[in-house]
Amino acid sequence: MSLRIEQDGRLRRIALAAPEKRNLLDAATCQDLLRELRDAVADETVGAILLEADGPIFCAGVDPLAGEELFTIGRRMAKPLVAAVQGVAVAGGVALLANAHVVLAAQGSSFGLTDIREGKWSEAIYLAVGSAIGERRALELCLTGRIFSTPDALAWGLVHQAAPAFELDDRASEVAGALANANPEAVRAALRRR
Repeated sequence: MSLRIEQDGRLRRIALAAPEKRNLLDAATCQDLLRELRDAVADETVGAILLEADGPIFCAGVDPLAGEELFTIGRRMAKPLVAAVQGVAVAGGVALLANAHVVLAAQGSSFGLTDIREGKWSEAIYLAVGSAIGERRALELCLTGRIFSTPDALAWGLVHQAAPAFELDDRASEVAGALANANPEAVRAALRRR
């Protein structure tokens, strides 16, 4: 399995753990990640989930046929999903971030919807990112395939907080830990509004 799972009190940490493959979301990893997210939501000892990645690249993309269900899961989750991104997130990696309820990024990270450069189009990625930052911006990014920065991601609402790279893990753990220990009924009520 290309994931690393840890339990820290009421916080479930799920890490993409295939840095040698640039944490690419192949079909097996997508299915494993979906299963782990569902298990965390069903587990009464879990209050929140922190999604992170090993290595210098958060996620270098996805098998286009593998990620469709994964890129809508945030809307169906009854527990908060926090993502911590460092380095690079492209294509499916950006769509994964768009599904998180709270996203923290290391300063200097870069993002891109680059599939068009390879002659590919993913409606699932476009819809996921469009729901987070607006359809018009998402379409422009999908059509141009341009790389954008952490300040851009903050301005557009894809990322909620930026931190120096050496502080990212501590900040993300603090945010996710607070959500994990928040009143579960209030959190569920808030997430139902999504």
